Amino acid sequence: MSSLCAPILTIESVTEPVGDGCKVSCYQKDANNSLKLYQQTSIFEERGHNVRGLTYLNKYDILLAYGERLMAVVCKFFTDPQKKVYSCQDWIQALLVFSESSEMERFVEFVTLSINNEVQLFQLNIMEENSVMDVKQVASVKSNYRSTIMYSVLDGSSWNTLRSIVGTVMGNIIISYPSQSSSPIHVLKYHSGMIFGLLVKGELLLSISDDRSLHLWDLKNAKHIDKRFGHPTRPFTICDGPRNLIFTGGQDGSICFWKLDESSASLLEVIHTEYGVIRSLLFTSQELVFGTNCGFLGSITFSGGVEKNQTVDVIHSDFSVQSFIPLCDKSYFISDSEGILYRLANISQDEIMKCGSIRFMKMSPCKKYVSFPEDNKLHMVRVYDNRCFCFCASDQILDLFWIETYVLLVLMNNKNILVHLSEDMSDWMSYNFQIHLQEIISCVTYLADCLFLGTRKGSIVVLENFKITQADSGAKIKQIIKRAHGKDRVMDIISYNTRLLSVGRDGKLCIWKRGNQLRLLSSLRSSTWLQMEWPCMFLKAWGQLYIAGFRGTNFVVLHFDSGHCVCDLWCGGGHRPWWLSVLHKTEKYEASKLMCFEFVMKAKISKVVFSINDLKVIKPNLHLSDITSIATIEMNKSLLYVTSGIDTTLVLFRLLSSETVEVLQRLYTHSSSIFCIAVMDLYLISAGGKSEIFIFILDGENLQQLLKMRLDVDCRLLSICFITVSPYIRFLVSGSDGRLLIYELSKTLDVQKFIVLLGTTDDVGIMTKVSCASLSDSIICSAISSTGKLLIWNFSELLEEKCTKTFDVEQCGLSALDMYTEDGILYVAVGSESGRIFFYEARKNLMSTKCMNHWHSATCTAFVLLDDFLADLLPNEIIVDLRIHRTLETYLLISIALDCRLAMFCYSSTEQQLTFQHSVLLNIYDPSSLIVSVTHNNMAKCTIVGTSVCIVYFNNSFPYFFIINRK
Repeated sequence: MSSLCAPILTIESVTEPVGDGCKVSCYQKDANNSLKLYQQTSIFEERGHNVRGLTYLNKYDILLAYGERLMAVVCKFFTDPQKKVYSCQDWIQALLVFSESSEMERFVEFVTLSINNEVQLFQLNIMEENSVMDVKQVASVKSNYRSTIMYSVLDGSSWNTLRSIVGTVMGNIIISYPSQSSSPIHVLKYHSGMIFGLLVKGELLLSISDDRSLHLWDLKNAKHIDKRFGHPTRPFTICDGPRNLIFTGGQDGSICFWKLDESSASLLEVIHTEYGVIRSLLFTSQELVFGTNCGFLGSITFSGGVEKNQTVDVIHSDFSVQSFIPLCDKSYFISDSEGILYRLANISQDEIMKCGSIRFMKMSPCKKYVSFPEDNKLHMVRVYDNRCFCFCASDQILDLFWIETYVLLVLMNNKNILVHLSEDMSDWMSYNFQIHLQEIISCVTYLADCLFLGTRKGSIVVLENFKITQADSGAKIKQIIKRAHGKDRVMDIISYNTRLLSVGRDGKLCIWKRGNQLRLLSSLRSSTWLQMEWPCMFLKAWGQLYIAGFRGTNFVVLHFDSGHCVCDLWCGGGHRPWWLSVLHKTEKYEASKLMCFEFVMKAKISKVVFSINDLKVIKPNLHLSDITSIATIEMNKSLLYVTSGIDTTLVLFRLLSSETVEVLQRLYTHSSSIFCIAVMDLYLISAGGKSEIFIFILDGENLQQLLKMRLDVDCRLLSICFITVSPYIRFLVSGSDGRLLIYELSKTLDVQKFIVLLGTTDDVGIMTKVSCASLSDSIICSAISSTGKLLIWNFSELLEEKCTKTFDVEQCGLSALDMYTEDGILYVAVGSESGRIFFYEARKNLMSTKCMNHWHSATCTAFVLLDDFLADLLPNEIIVDLRIHRTLETYLLISIALDCRLAMFCYSSTEQQLTFQHSVLLNIYDPSSLIVSVTHNNMAKCTIVGTSVCIVYFNNSFPYFFIINRK
């Protein structure tokens, strides 16, 4: 059994073990200075416990690990791991190894602190081959201060100097010396919530708690020093940094940088990582490594040092700034409220010209010219000598755009002119330019003889054969995409990694596939957690792509690939002149990656220079919340997985041989939680909140959206499945309002037929799960209800109802359903909230026999019904032997339940019995869905999703399909 995307609760060192759910993972840096996985060791997978703490003894190559009530000692960790697991009476909160012994002594002493504030001293004896001979308890001290501990810190070099600092569920901090007394010497009371983290830094103690505050304490005098707030949500972890810096990680995925002095703490910066709840932090050199509760492991690299991250300056002038454009460091073209254009350089201030008004200015791509409109005039100023030129258009100029050496003028009445100025600036050439669309152009991008235009009403226009040298001939409209961004302005368009990207005032990022026609691949938010309300522009720098825009009154820069926020500055909002540029490394700016954001504030130019912190993905996650469903799509003998989550995301990925995931695509099409997905051939259908249904088709290694629809009533769609996908797409869907519907789509994906099987007035409850199967020349649809009923419909291939049957299964809600058909017989398995599993065998006349097994102790959430699926895995003699024990009519049923167990049952049609065979404790919580597939090494694989992903392997051991571990 193995787990994927499990919580990362502890990081020992960048190049040493990392707690990865029930396993320990080790990483090493490659030639590109990136961390790569090179070893994984199972620690607590048999018990399903997560690793919560690690200590590596480099001298003996021994790893000590603990999690919940278990403690493990792993000998020869990096060469030939051999582990021994010990059970404790209470949860272990902390473990400390004292100074390693000499070569003569060959033993190590360490202490543990349990959740009931009991400290235990152990002695670890080591043999000459560095294998553990014995772990024995030497001493135990239980504190007189009885309280439940949330977090603890142990420090000291020996048992006699050991100090324990624990934070309780009531918000108190208890300081004790266990070897001296069982009573605490200090009890610090100031927090109003449970303690989540403690850190000792010199003579300072820092604490974080449920009240979202950071507190400073003086350990010498046991006095409170300061209290600060920085996290908008709960901070869950704290770690030491260089010099007087510390870091805290929060529930919203943000990391706060704090600077300390003797009497206070100050917040330097907040970084939004976008990868879930921060559970572990470790700072080393110029890199901060962090792990999250959803299994993400990443690092933030500080290009300019942690402390030198941001500088602020104000450019002073003798007049009020109306608009500006920077030329170089402290050199600007500036216009005032009276329309006078100045050139400001250091301390000099020269008047260039006077106009009626200057609303905005734009720089040419070659940086040689600055242009701006004045009513129907286009003014152009040459930078190096301030020489001015003017072109008069036929109408008022609304906007202008540079296309290499040309200027596109957007005029009133939907007129457009392309203007070119000769190199010596002595002659103008102009061409009429029409897009045959009654919309105003808002952005322009020129790529390989194609011109992409965005409009103020959300449309995108593509012109082909547009040659800069022949701008007045040959160009023609290739495609017009109306309402690409709704009715909001298209802000910017750019080409990146063979895709075309666009952002709009609607806050959406659209990804287009280029070809004969632009085809929308996805439309999503620029970031999953930090909503950019007004994305304005793309910016390429250092081989990376960034998106700049505004969120309320803050200026925000997001990294396109990782989605994390590299800049979040208050500026007052986007309705003001501003400029973003990339700075090169100089003596003044030592950092290698710097950006400069300049904006007008109170009629002056404010200048902020900030360094870009790179976020590297070491181990990706799938979702930021619980996973609700999983399905597989087979393409070219390759198995791809799709999962859905409460976080409104669909994730397409593959499993690598190293049992890690490679994320191929993330889809943010749903606006609410996704509750179910289903696959047939290359088609995927998903359904969730707000009555949303999406249909996709797999194109290469991307899911292409075919259809988006919503039911006429706003409700949650709880379950969905395909009936057919050819020649028509048909599907069955159930809603939280009690309706059960069949939809049939035409070849143009319009709804041509829908059948109401159950309405809101039918007194059968809510249909929690649906399923479909083919039986001879019929289509069988089934559903289970929250009132304990199983309903089965028999349709012809034209969806004409033949008959229906209702079974009263149990007087409680039903929660799991699967069907299988063979030789005209229908087999139906039903799971209930009581944990019972019911098995039906139905003939053509729908007369049924029923058997039941009550093994699970909690709600059964999903299962799969198999008969000859695993036959290829087993030698013939084993199959015969199996059938002798279970007769010739045997079916295998695999189930999961909220008791976190996977169980196997066998159904015998001759004896009409459902017999329990085997079970395993899963290392995930809230299992919700499972699938079974065959691997290439004579094993079957069951993939279960819940809070994370768990994989269980089956071999062909007789007499049962045993569940095995795999390293």
